Amino acid sequence: MQRCRHTLILATVALTMFLSCTAQAAVRSNVNPFNIIAKIAIDRTQVDAHHMVGEIAESIKHEFADYDYAGLLPISAVENMEGAEFVDVVHFPPSNVMGQIEYAALVEFWSDKDNYFLQKLSPKYGMNAPWAISVYTISAPTLGMLNAAHGLDISGNEDQLTDYIVVAALNPKAVSKVGYTDLSYFKNMMFNYHCDRVSDNLDAGTTNALVETTDLDWDIASDNDCTSFFSWWNPAPSFDVNDLLTGVAITSADVAALPEEVSMPSVTVANADASDVAAALKGYMRATLPMYKPGAPLASFNGLVRQFMAELFAWNGQEAFVASYANPMTADGLPMVDVNFADIDDMKAQLPALLDMFFVPMWTGQNPAGMPLMTQGWKFPRAFALGYNNEVQVVELCTMFYAGMALGTGMHHSPGMPCMAAVYQDGDDAVAQMFTAKATFAAFFKDSVIAMDNMNMDVQTYLFGIFPEVIYNDVAAMYNGAFQMAGIDARFEIRPFSQQ
Repeated sequence: MQRCRHTLILATVALTMFLSCTAQAAVRSNVNPFNIIAKIAIDRTQVDAHHMVGEIAESIKHEFADYDYAGLLPISAVENMEGAEFVDVVHFPPSNVMGQIEYAALVEFWSDKDNYFLQKLSPKYGMNAPWAISVYTISAPTLGMLNAAHGLDISGNEDQLTDYIVVAALNPKAVSKVGYTDLSYFKNMMFNYHCDRVSDNLDAGTTNALVETTDLDWDIASDNDCTSFFSWWNPAPSFDVNDLLTGVAITSADVAALPEEVSMPSVTVANADASDVAAALKGYMRATLPMYKPGAPLASFNGLVRQFMAELFAWNGQEAFVASYANPMTADGLPMVDVNFADIDDMKAQLPALLDMFFVPMWTGQNPAGMPLMTQGWKFPRAFALGYNNEVQVVELCTMFYAGMALGTGMHHSPGMPCMAAVYQDGDDAVAQMFTAKATFAAFFKDSVIAMDNMNMDVQTYLFGIFPEVIYNDVAAMYNGAFQMAGIDARFEIRPFSQQ
């Protein structure tokens, strides 16, 4: 009996030490944003890449629906603005990346074990909780641009810079590092152990789906890892294109710059039901999206934003930027708004006030409609509830133009999208929250920022820094408009650019 007790104690100590190491690795070590599961080179002249992306995503969805991978199941949502009976695969808008139209489709997962952690940790984490697998295309020019961020030696491996379909997961450890920063040491330790198990099962299920159901000759990343491990006498190649697709590692310094009020701002709605507050948000989006359609009241403003942002992103900063735009706040578009930037420094000096003039009246309701509005029409591709008692109402957000701008840096970022909002129950109160684009870009888009900086794309680097604030204010205005329509007093802060 004494021997058994000693054995149990030793086993407990060993398990504790193992979990402790796992947690410390997640908290203190750098973490790549994405896990590459597989890829396959394609000839776009011979295959329909768009169709292939959709079919592969469907195969992955069915694999997890039909077979047990630790209870992970694809999320299917009846509530959506896609006009579909249900949405279980999210198809991103095709985006022009380096002159090539690219495609991506996303499958998200959830399990009963995740409900357990949601209950034990806090429902506030539900917004970050769905696990994601993305199937996407990428081209040789985009891979070349990404190497400007990574600076890898591709000598002798130039043939690897070609077109691919890639299957990748949002790294669960990255989600933990960025979205669960205030957990106690023990809870962090336990959750990161769970993240490891989730990662293993996502990899196993996805690999089985690709190998067993697609009839394609996949380059499976885990096979390469095993080969490298056992063939120690045969050194691994100096370059692997997967290294360009995992993103730039998220560091503890990155996380320190993203406190919860920056990454996950929230407001409390007293004595409210989370499902009612979420319903108000969804109702607002359904009511406002038609206002941005061609010929509708906000069509001219919608077009102005797209024209101005597109022209500014295309500017090289080497000569003066001179343009005139119709005034979006008057019926006849007069007086015209003249924009004149002598150089990049002049743009940085003028742009905050210019954006405030264009955007703040929309966000604050100081506009002809008399209600908070966005710079673009937003919709929710789908909305669903998580938790044992549906205590977290998740609303995924998308606007075609801004999604295109973000994905224009490369579809390999798609596992970290779309924008997420959620309302969760906290006792008698509801808490409305968002995961900000600032956190998303800082964690999952670092490679693009570094690449633009290294390629001396000064205009684009600056704009990419303020772009997340446009999205934050759009989502804040969306919530505030929903609150106004529902008679709710709570408001998210609107952040003018000139005050940042």
